[in-house]
Amino acid sequence: MALWCLTGCQLWHTMLEQPGDRAKRLGVEGAASSGRSAQLEKKTEVFTGKVVMIDGAYRLRLLKDPDMVLRLTRARRESEFAQGQINLRKYYEKTVSVNGTLHGEWIFGADIVGQWTPPGGDTGPNMSAPKQTKP
Repeated sequence: MALWCLTGCQLWHTMLEQPGDRAKRLGVEGAASSGRSAQLEKKTEVFTGKVVMIDGAYRLRLLKDPDMVLRLTRARRESEFAQGQINLRKYYEKTVSVNGTLHGEWIFGADIVGQWTPPGGDTGPNMSAPKQTKP
């Protein structure tokens, strides 16, 4: 009976601990020890732009600043941006609205929330878009 009670107490303690408590208890000192970059602070903004192909890769050209060409990723850590990159092929030559946070040439934590096509334009994915030559 005593063994069951001690096991139950340990279970409750584990269930009640905060996410950072386990890392402290195990001696983990943040993201640096695991070789991953820290999660970036997200300041969500709305970006609107047209998907274009530049140097064999799909990019988002902002409507407000046509000189700014960006890549989109769902990742929230800088070391994972390329792995979480969003393939924009199906949005080629369409105007899209994206929620996310600007960081360098990336919009991270990106969600595509809308797309517009020109009057009379095809709706749905643009599967006739040229193949991407660069990842």
